[in-house]
Amino acid sequence: LVSTQSTGSFNKLSILTTFTKFNLRMRLVSCLLLALCSSLVLGQEDTDDFALGFEVMVMEWVGSILDNSTESGFYTEFDSYLTTELEQSFCFDIAEECTDSEYLGCACTNAFKEQGDTCAKMPCAVYKFLYKELADILVDFLADILAEQGTMNLEQGIEILGSNVYVPLMSIFCNCTPGIYEATFQCIRNYDGDILEESGMGAMYRVIVGMLDLDSMQNIMAALLEPHCQPADGVDGENFCFDKFAKMFTTWGAMMDNTFKPFVGTNPATRSSELKVNLCVSER
Repeated sequence: LVSTQSTGSFNKLSILTTFTKFNLRMRLVSCLLLALCSSLVLGQEDTDDFALGFEVMVMEWVGSILDNSTESGFYTEFDSYLTTELEQSFCFDIAEECTDSEYLGCACTNAFKEQGDTCAKMPCAVYKFLYKELADILVDFLADILAEQGTMNLEQGIEILGSNVYVPLMSIFCNCTPGIYEATFQCIRNYDGDILEESGMGAMYRVIVGMLDLDSMQNIMAALLEPHCQPADGVDGENFCFDKFAKMFTTWGAMMDNTFKPFVGTNPATRSSELKVNLCVSER
């Protein structure tokens, strides 16, 4: 899927490796589900061993992608990729005509421009948020959900994700509604990022997109996001419903902790500090 054309010390073949290492969803979610299920089917000693093994695996993996000497907090090659390639695509000049865009694509760039200046700045706002905050959030999140040795503090972890990821991103998205829905699906319909053709996937992408009911998917996206962007208590202003949703998610985390928390390890505050130190002082 990726060209082997070199760009400085970081060639495009390493993008595949980068995102394989960087993909939190599949590895962390699957391991989290395994850990939760183990508390139901294993004995206390077996569950302790499983949880500790899970913790070691996660800590080693996260430590391998972090580097506190870079501005983003990620290892040098990935930090360089973010600043030299992704930033150019996502932080485009609103006043200039798009003639070339490696990742976002000119069709997507123009789709956001058509929704006004606020929406046009949204891709860059998301990029800057993730570039500056994601590594620190990852450290805090993992340190807090694993604060008690042998257990996972989901309530604390979800609270961190809610206040530090969900709320900031929703504040960006909600300032671009309803234009974000149209812009997003124009991007999908007409995506023309250079990386698509360079990877040789252009024809396949267009076939797949042609099979999708994008109008229905756009309506679903609007239905899912719109409640979060409504003014809280029916009053217009900066107090949106996503603040209340964040608290609801945290309450759900507390419920899950009460359901699956079999044992208590060492002092959570001490464990959290130790984990953060270990995450930040990883050797490459």
